[in-house]
Amino acid sequence: MPKMNRPTFLFLILLNTCITYGQSPASTPVGNWKMISHLATYEGKTFDSHVALLSQRPCAAKIIYRITSDGNYRLDASESGCDEKYVSIQQRLYSKNVWKVSGTSIFVGGKEGIGNTYALTFSGNKMTWKSEYGDVITYQKLP
Repeated sequence: MPKMNRPTFLFLILLNTCITYGQSPASTPVGNWKMISHLATYEGKTFDSHVALLSQRPCAAKIIYRITSDGNYRLDASESGCDEKYVSIQQRLYSKNVWKVSGTSIFVGGKEGIGNTYALTFSGNKMTWKSEYGDVITYQKLP
């Protein structure tokens, strides 16, 4: 292997650092997301509960999940076109949810600590949460 001079070596280290940080997703999921899949397992069978929901309520495809920098995790169905009763119920269910990232895990639930913890991964504009029970929720980031 050829020897490198010090400036070239430092440049390559700096370049590698920039590329690594440039390609890494933010360590926080802050932003607006839409759910694209929720794989769940029941009695040994895996199914996509989000697809099942969309077959009953196509309007749910327009629901936005807002993850804010102040630690709030909200469902916004106001522009979904779903009926008012459904919108009201869903938004009330998410009205006090919070989130917190710790390492590669995300906790979502109430301020009192009751909720779920998921393994958190990012790939491009997708964020995936995987529970210890095998549920896998995939979101797509909105512009």
